[in-house]
Amino acid sequence: MEQLNPFQAFFTWNVLEGRPRCLDSRDLGIHGYVRLKKSGIQLHYVRAGDDRKKPLMVLLHGLPEIWYSWRHQLREFKRDYQVIAVDMRGYGESEKPVGCRAYRMEYLVEDIREVIETFNSSCVLVGHDWGGAVAWNLAMEYPALVDRLVVLSCPHPGVFVKYVSTHPRQFLKSWFQFFFQLPFLPELVFKSYDYSGLYSVLRGRHMGCKTPEAITDEDYKAYKYFFSKPDPMALTGPLNYLRANIGTDPLMNFNEGTKVTVPCLLIWGELDGALDVGMGEMSHQLAPNMTFRVVEGASHWVQQDQPAVVNNYMREFLQQKY
Repeated sequence: MEQLNPFQAFFTWNVLEGRPRCLDSRDLGIHGYVRLKKSGIQLHYVRAGDDRKKPLMVLLHGLPEIWYSWRHQLREFKRDYQVIAVDMRGYGESEKPVGCRAYRMEYLVEDIREVIETFNSSCVLVGHDWGGAVAWNLAMEYPALVDRLVVLSCPHPGVFVKYVSTHPRQFLKSWFQFFFQLPFLPELVFKSYDYSGLYSVLRGRHMGCKTPEAITDEDYKAYKYFFSKPDPMALTGPLNYLRANIGTDPLMNFNEGTKVTVPCLLIWGELDGALDVGMGEMSHQLAPNMTFRVVEGASHWVQQDQPAVVNNYMREFLQQKY
C-alpha cells in the first residue's frame, strides 16, 4: 500500500461500515423513538427496565457522545428505574435539523421536557457535559419535572463566565469553544487523519479516559459509526450546540443566575481536561441543595472512566431522604 504524505493523510477519513454489535446488546435495553409534538423532530432512545410502574430516570449525553455513553448506568439502574438514555437532537439515530438556530438551549430543553412527559410526570434527570447543561436549564425552567438532578462534568450555567474571567487557566482550556464557532474548519479538523479528533477526545492522553480500556476498541467504533456517517449533519449537528449557545447571547450572569432548588448531585473528574474542578465547587452557590463529589483519577468522561464509583455516588444520593 502506498504511504500517504502528510497532506493526503490530513484529508483522509473513512466511513465505518457495519454497525458495531455492542450497540444492540440486549442487556442495555430496547431501542425506541419518540416524535416530539412541538418541534416534529424524532428522537431515538434506549430503554432499560421496562416496568412503567418504576420511577423514571432520563440520561442525557454530552459532546461528542451518544446514548451509549450511559451503558454502565443502564445496566446498573434498570433494576430500580425505568431508564431512558436519549440520543439528543443532532446525534446518533435522532433526527438532525439543519441550521444552527435549531440547537439553541430553549429547543433542547423543550425536547427533554416532552421526553419526560411521554414516560412519566417527573424523573431523576441525569446529564453529562452538554447534556448536563440541558439538565441544569430544565431544572430551572421546569422544577416540577425533576425529582432529583444528577449532573456530571458541567457547572451551573451561571458559573461559567465568572469563573473563566477570573481563572486564566480555564480561559486557556476553553479555547475549543471559541474555535468551534468557525464554520466548516472544526468539522474538517475533527475528521482529519481518519477522525483523529474523535479519538483524541475520547481516548487521547490529555482529554481521554484515564482508566485503561474504559473505552474499548468496540466502544470507540460505536461512536465512530455515527460520527463518520456521510450525512454532513453527523458532525455539524453536535458542533452546533456550541455555535448556537456560546457567544450568540450573553451567558447567564452569576449574580442573577436562577438557583436550582431541587436536590442535586454534581460529579466531577479530578483530571478533567476541559473544565476545572473549581467550577463545580462554585456551582454550590447557585444550587443550595447540591452535593459535590470529585472522582479521583477520572477524566471529563467520568461515568465511563470510573463507572463503579459514579454509580455508587448516584445510588447513595438517590437513597438519601430530603
